[in-house]
Amino acid sequence: MRWTRLFNPENKFWIFMDKITDVCILAFCWLVASVPLFTSGAATVALFQFTLKQAEDEESYAVRSFCASFARNFKSATALWLLFVSGGAFFALDFYALLFYAVPKPIRIAAFAAAACLAFLYAASFCWAFPLIAYFTIPVRKALHDALILGIRHIGTTLCVFAVYAFFAWASYMRPFASPVLLALSLFVSSYFFRRVFNALSSEVSP
Repeated sequence: MRWTRLFNPENKFWIFMDKITDVCILAFCWLVASVPLFTSGAATVALFQFTLKQAEDEESYAVRSFCASFARNFKSATALWLLFVSGGAFFALDFYALLFYAVPKPIRIAAFAAAACLAFLYAASFCWAFPLIAYFTIPVRKALHDALILGIRHIGTTLCVFAVYAFFAWASYMRPFASPVLLALSLFVSSYFFRRVFNALSSEVSP
């Protein structure tokens, strides 16, 4: 009887392994779709749309779902990605200037503290914006606005997702060849955190 249960395709273990297999397949799709680099945002939204559905066992065919989402969200996700890339470049230059240019110490400390606070808000917005577009299909401006609010309002979730991304970033550093799969797994794990918040938001606005 136990052996029958073990090899039953409805067994929770095999359902979970099926999810992981789909994520690994979509990791390759994400890598191919991100080759031009500027399309990474659309690829990330497409991957998020599938993993957010996985979190509630609502997923369908992996590759077909990914391709449909990539095409549907291409414009908004690409615009969002380019905005965040520009913001990241700004903060990188800002911190570089603070670290290596001759600036009076009091000014350096104050400017560094202000830049660190703004960088945290940027990171929180980056963390939430792509899953928001993937789940609610909203315009870029609203995604940025809501991402900032949710990043602060649900600071516990934000920090948990930061921890998930930090762990998988470390794993990618240790095993660079597995980076696409590890990135996809980080989105898969974080989707459980995001979906809990999104479900609550959906119930708040539902009649």
